[in-house]
Amino acid sequence: MNIRIGIVGAGGICRSKHVPNFRKIQGVEIVAVCNRSEESGRKFAGEFGIPGVETNWKKLVAREDLNAIVIGTWPNLHRDVTLAALKAGKHVLCESRMAWDAKHAREMLAASKAAKKRGLRTMLCPPPTGFRGDYVMKRLIKDGVLGKPVQLYVRHMGGGLLNPATPIIWRQIRKFQGVNALTLGMLNEPVQRWFGDTLNVMARTRIVTKKRPVEAGGAKLQKVERPDLISILAEKKNGMQATYMFSSVALQAGENVVEAFGTAGMIRYSLDSHKIWTAKVGGEYREVPYTDAEARHWEVEQDFVNAIRNGSPVTPSFEEGVKYMEFSEAVERSDQTGKAIPISRR
Repeated sequence: MNIRIGIVGAGGICRSKHVPNFRKIQGVEIVAVCNRSEESGRKFAGEFGIPGVETNWKKLVAREDLNAIVIGTWPNLHRDVTLAALKAGKHVLCESRMAWDAKHAREMLAASKAAKKRGLRTMLCPPPTGFRGDYVMKRLIKDGVLGKPVQLYVRHMGGGLLNPATPIIWRQIRKFQGVNALTLGMLNEPVQRWFGDTLNVMARTRIVTKKRPVEAGGAKLQKVERPDLISILAEKKNGMQATYMFSSVALQAGENVVEAFGTAGMIRYSLDSHKIWTAKVGGEYREVPYTDAEARHWEVEQDFVNAIRNGSPVTPSFEEGVKYMEFSEAVERSDQTGKAIPISRR
């Protein structure tokens, strides 16, 4: 089956990953692109030899010479483009941060289930966070290194927005980003894959710099609407008590990690180096070596093609995306209400 792709939103990941990798796959052609402006769309198309440029994403999705859509826009458009593409009979690959909020994500999931009956496939692009050691983490947990899981600690902190003169970015504007904040959803996706569902969350967030320049050195300021730091306590379905710490204003914060503790041992994953350490009760703390063959490699584009051609399962699926969107929304609601928020389960 030949796959003819249209791209809506030609961001960095389309440039660095999707376009180069799709072009390596036999029988796959990138036919058209639609970006935020005609100028940027034509520049992207010229750079990669893409023949078609559209100035309206609805026109691109409706093109009869396409059978798959890659969505690289900001989260505020993910639902609308997905629903339109599925209605038009197109397969969909959507970037992570699945949607603007959980309601949008559930609408996307419902549409994908209906479209699957017509032979259409959907997939979310996985975040790179925690990617390389994914298979090893799942193996260690399955092998019972932890014993009974007890406690989880997740830390993703940096100082990239510590300077108040740093211009505002789209991820700090609610109409584009929705309930998503910092790397919250991106990191919860692998944590959810390793340790299962979350039952409830209690969270506090803060915006440290209330307004930022619209452009570097400019006098015009814009209100910051998404948090600079997030602290979360959560209860996992497997019984773990989880602590999450996120920040964009932490100078020299140190290594970003996922640490899991149980009755029999512990596992530590470095999100920076992708190194993994374990310890068992009465044993030594040691690094777990793993070969390149044991590591998870970026095969997102091939996975999407395989799903279309063979019906192969994908990760993350829209079902998984809904769960991390529900987590992100529960964090925001907890911060707003001061209460622990249960996470809905269908």
